[in-house]
Amino acid sequence: MAFSYNSFKIESTFNYKLKIMMKFFDVKIFVLACELKNLSAVARELSITPAATSAALKRLEAELNTRLLQRSTRSLTLTKSGSDFLPYALKSLENLDIGKQAILGDKLKGSITLSVPSDLGRNTLLGCLMDFQQHHPDINLKVKLSDKYADFYSQTVDVALRYGEPEDSALVCLPILRNAVRELCASPDYLARCGTPKTPEDLVKHNCLHFTSDDMLSSHWRFFKDTSTISVKVSGDHLSDDGDYLRLLAVKGAGIVYKTCLDVREDITAGRLVSLLPDYRKEKSPLNMVVAHRKSYDGNLAVLKEFLVETLKPSEINAS
Repeated sequence: MAFSYNSFKIESTFNYKLKIMMKFFDVKIFVLACELKNLSAVARELSITPAATSAALKRLEAELNTRLLQRSTRSLTLTKSGSDFLPYALKSLENLDIGKQAILGDKLKGSITLSVPSDLGRNTLLGCLMDFQQHHPDINLKVKLSDKYADFYSQTVDVALRYGEPEDSALVCLPILRNAVRELCASPDYLARCGTPKTPEDLVKHNCLHFTSDDMLSSHWRFFKDTSTISVKVSGDHLSDDGDYLRLLAVKGAGIVYKTCLDVREDITAGRLVSLLPDYRKEKSPLNMVVAHRKSYDGNLAVLKEFLVETLKPSEINAS
């Protein structure tokens, strides 16, 4: 039988593409396994057999030469290697979704209902979201401002931006800013009248403006120095469930606030607020995109996430 170079080339190209597709499929199964914590649930989700899901994980682990998941009859748990690999797996699937949009030439269209913290939405993201809609005019963006965690089960919310990890571990959490921190600050007028705290313990003598939601007070503020953690129970005469209201009170000289760096960076730059306790590390306040389910994370949300990451990146203040 005569050798055909063209046939060999076509077959090689097909095999190469098949291997690439299988690798993405294996990564997708790994991500779903991390989310659902059960191989049978992953199999039902993808309409494949449990044996196929197990084989995909084994292929991926063989490719990486490490164990990603510890398996038991009841559940799956991430190994250290699996935990390290998960962010890259999520990123690869996100890039694949964006790449599909680019190759197909599809215009993004439809609607996104986005829940955003009040201060972040009004002051930091307003211009950013306007730019996003100018780039994608066929997307109808509906923004809900609230400092409470979005209830995906009772509200019509597609996606939420929230600081910290969601309380519901079933939700899918995708990082926007990993290393953002909180800033302790007050206005020059307040500091002139009431003095400047030198240590976290000094805060008990000050009027601290803190957040309250559903009768739960965020009155314990934490700071770090060397290997020590200092937790201070603060008090003040102004409580609110709206972060923007607390920031404006601080600007007007009512007291001290402990807010994420994104919310107060412009006030600090303009001199309306002064950053306090520079010798102490502050609490981390990572910003995440939260969706109810991996299926909810479509091309629209993938592009929105990428847009936010690129727009907010220069604003990130790294936790030391």
